[in-house]
Amino acid sequence: MRKTDISKYAGGRNVDKENVSTAKSVFKMILRCITTIITVFVIAGAIVSVSLFSYIYSMKNESVDYDLHKLQLNYTSFIYVNGPNDDASNPVKYQSLYSSENRIWVDYDKIPKAMKDAIVAIEDKRFWEHKGVDWKRTFGAAINLFDIFQSNGGSYGGSTITQQLIKNITGDNEVSLTRKVKEIFRALNLEKKYSKEEILGAYLNVVPFGSGCNGVQTAANLYFGKNIQDCDIAQCAAIAGITQNPTAYSPLTHPEKNKDRQQTVLKAMHDQGKITDKEYQAAVKESENMKFVGKKAEDVVDENSVWNWYTEAVFEDVKNSLMETYSCSSDKAIDMIYHGGLKIYSAVNSDLQETAENVFNDGKTFPSAYPNLQGGYVAMDYNGRVLAIVGSKGKKESNRLFDLATDAKRQPGSSIKPLAVYGPAVNAGLINYSSLVNDEPLPNWKNGQPGPANWDNRYHGIITVEKALEQSYNAASVQVDKMLTPNVSFNFLREKLGFTSLEPADNTLAAMAVGGMTQGITVKEMTAGFQMFGNGGKFYKPYTFYYIQDHDGNVIVDNRNEVPVQSISSSAATVVHKLLNNVMAHGTGIAANISGWDVFGKTGTTNDNKDSWFVGGTPYAVAGVWTGYRTPKVLTKYETPVAKTVWKNIMTQYLKGKEKKEFDLDQNVRPFKFCVESGLLVNPGVCTETKTGWYDINKLPATCNIDHGGSGSETDSSSSAAGNSSSTGDSSQAGDDFPELPSQQPDSGTESGTHSSETSSKGNKNSSKASSRQGVSKPDDQSWRQDSISPDE
Repeated sequence: MRKTDISKYAGGRNVDKENVSTAKSVFKMILRCITTIITVFVIAGAIVSVSLFSYIYSMKNESVDYDLHKLQLNYTSFIYVNGPNDDASNPVKYQSLYSSENRIWVDYDKIPKAMKDAIVAIEDKRFWEHKGVDWKRTFGAAINLFDIFQSNGGSYGGSTITQQLIKNITGDNEVSLTRKVKEIFRALNLEKKYSKEEILGAYLNVVPFGSGCNGVQTAANLYFGKNIQDCDIAQCAAIAGITQNPTAYSPLTHPEKNKDRQQTVLKAMHDQGKITDKEYQAAVKESENMKFVGKKAEDVVDENSVWNWYTEAVFEDVKNSLMETYSCSSDKAIDMIYHGGLKIYSAVNSDLQETAENVFNDGKTFPSAYPNLQGGYVAMDYNGRVLAIVGSKGKKESNRLFDLATDAKRQPGSSIKPLAVYGPAVNAGLINYSSLVNDEPLPNWKNGQPGPANWDNRYHGIITVEKALEQSYNAASVQVDKMLTPNVSFNFLREKLGFTSLEPADNTLAAMAVGGMTQGITVKEMTAGFQMFGNGGKFYKPYTFYYIQDHDGNVIVDNRNEVPVQSISSSAATVVHKLLNNVMAHGTGIAANISGWDVFGKTGTTNDNKDSWFVGGTPYAVAGVWTGYRTPKVLTKYETPVAKTVWKNIMTQYLKGKEKKEFDLDQNVRPFKFCVESGLLVNPGVCTETKTGWYDINKLPATCNIDHGGSGSETDSSSSAAGNSSSTGDSSQAGDDFPELPSQQPDSGTESGTHSSETSSKGNKNSSKASSRQGVSKPDDQSWRQDSISPDE
């Protein structure tokens, strides 16, 4: 063979080697990729497994903080109120609380064996063997997620009797894996605390058995007209079959479905050896022609069957407190109230409650020409104690009604201004009592139009804070809140004043500065917010009861040591208090003023005039009133003032005969004369018009030094003015107020802690009027103006 031929074969062998080498490389690359992917999955799986295990382990101590033994209590609960003269040290029994609920506890040893066997056979056949969780059923349910997530309804999936009992006590029916894991640990821990007999006994007494029945005793009464201990095997099976779906298997409404389910229960009992062949056959035969009685339990009537509005509020607050304390459902909390023998110490002031109810129902306060005009009322002291509640006008004819004072959310209009704007702005040092603000519209308020409008359809230029709040000018309030920002106002209401009814969409100038909320605010929230202007800037969470004792005398909920939130400084609260004194003496609150008393307050009317408010305080109490219609409609000029009339009538009667008392105001806040034109402290001989304002002595404004000849100067000032500025407006409702006519001035008298107003005997009075209405004439260099003017001006 020639060399050339040999060379050809040799070259072929080299090609084969190269092909093999390439294949090996590709294989190694693929192997590396697979190994990398597997490694990533293993590591990720490990991380997820560790995280999942840690999460599950963190719930190992989940338990039900509820005493099963107290489920059997059937004691009447009582509400106590303060003794004569509102004496909290001498409470007296006021009202009993019990219901006609169809539940009768029967002891475990009186429940027939057939009833226990029937429920175990159909609901949890390994009940006596497991420790709260049937792991075989649980894993089976986990394989079929549909089963595990159907546990709140017609099927309990992998749930044991212990787990079902927990679900009934807590009312926790959330469809989630987290809820299921919690339920598992709760069941395991419950079985460490109670015996199987205690758990089964509790279950048979609280689980619903259709047609309003809770427990086997009432089910036996209703369906067979007998006690449970007298029921035979077939009847026990009929009752046991209901639990899976109390609506679908109720024998009164679906007898055929109940019969089928009943026979399923009997078969399970027979298959598990709980009944003999003879017993099984007899029970099945009986089930074919079973008759149901449908006997109703007699109603229990309370001697005070219709509660007043305050008792209504106490009931709801006690229920919510028990739900939080015991992590239980609303139904279980109500069961505790009606059957737990609780002693509830109400915080009501009986005299004020009676007065408020009488005013609401006397037929005079609310114009007789408008019989459907409604209202809500809440009064509090300055430490969170709710003194009185009226949830509507007219005779109250049933219980647990919709309450216009605590449930209804209504737009507050201008009554929100002290809370959302002026209070936090004074606290932040943005304004003081006499700071200048610009009562001018924003150019793009609503639909491209300037606004908001004022009640008199005018804008007043540069005015003092005192004047802005006194006359409740909307444009001025918006300018101040623009400096403060709506976000600060929004967070202040939620975090410092406990408002829960605000919506995210309320974080706007329209909502915060003039009260155009998405939903609105309750009278209770508004009243609680105004506390801070009478107690040094503190917010106390409102409470309607002092404390609750259980049947054994243990205090289980206590509101007596409420820790307040310091919402604004004491000095800021006092400054706003004085501004609101001025509203009562010279502004929109004149009709509600009470001669001889230090009264602060604020009106509120929405721009569509569908809601009217007055919220204000005296040294003894702060109170809020809303008036309007259940289905909102425009109020007439005769209906709008009713809120002020109601407030004044109730408060005047409440104060009658009481010893004169002063607010505990900040001693660092003192009166000084200020120049209306500049908002600065008076410089004798310089200012045309002067008034008295109130200032923190550590934050005094500068002294005015206006040169009316066309130039002027001032010393360093802590005051500020909101200038003309632009902002995109909001289409929400805004607040307007309507001042009283001169003929509606209150009776003459001195006001404690009073505002005084005076015009200097020197100077041009015409110039004074022009400056207060239109803003002062500005020198060319404008050096008289405040330092902190909005950059948009």
